[in-house]
Amino acid sequence: MNDTRNADLYAGYADWKQWQGDCTASDGDARCFAAEFADVVALRGKRVLEIGFGNGRFLAWAKAQGASVAGTEIHDGLIAWAREKGFDALPASLEALVAAQRRFDVVVAFDVFEHWSKQELIANLQHVRALLDDGGVLLARFPNGQSPFGRLHQYGDITHQTVLSSSAVEQLAGMTGFAVVHVRNAQRVPARGDAWSVLKFRWRRWRRGRIERALGKLYGYGRLPLDPNLTAVLRKAAPRDQPTSMEHE
Repeated sequence: MNDTRNADLYAGYADWKQWQGDCTASDGDARCFAAEFADVVALRGKRVLEIGFGNGRFLAWAKAQGASVAGTEIHDGLIAWAREKGFDALPASLEALVAAQRRFDVVVAFDVFEHWSKQELIANLQHVRALLDDGGVLLARFPNGQSPFGRLHQYGDITHQTVLSSSAVEQLAGMTGFAVVHVRNAQRVPARGDAWSVLKFRWRRWRRGRIERALGKLYGYGRLPLDPNLTAVLRKAAPRDQPTSMEHE
């Protein structure tokens, strides 16, 4: 969820999303989160902030990995539920966290960036940079604005304001002091762990990869990620650093 409260726009939002403050990660959630972080950073011992924690599934998973976790939300009920379950749940003001001199190693924003206007994106990324220690990491997932399949997520929620693509993320990173580690298809995991499901999943992933490479080559790009969601990993850049090239997968 975003930092700007709009009572009319977000009225009943938690109920529509069927969020009940579970703060429990399912097996599928756990495998998906693990896949996103597998080649990014180990969370054990890290200070982790989640922006817009929603139902608290990532908070629960990250805590189980040995991280010290905190989360922000605009929904007072979700904050109360998370606090009852022992989480450091906070109102959604990144500026207030900066003023309080909070510091983190990792900041996570699953399905949040699309809720912010362009001006909010720039301001909030600057706040995130101030919250991160040197070399800290920001991981964000959002609808894929460069894919026709991203439209279902982008336009399926009237609270979404900004459409993002790989190149837009690179532009934002350069404006706000981040280096791009990668922008790629968000991780998927097989619905079940049996051998047949895993085999089908891997075969479909291989086919999608072939199609993305072929279309990218046809239109003069490298591999063009076309899944419904993208994941971006940004690292807090030192003043002398230059944003790195994007790694498409």
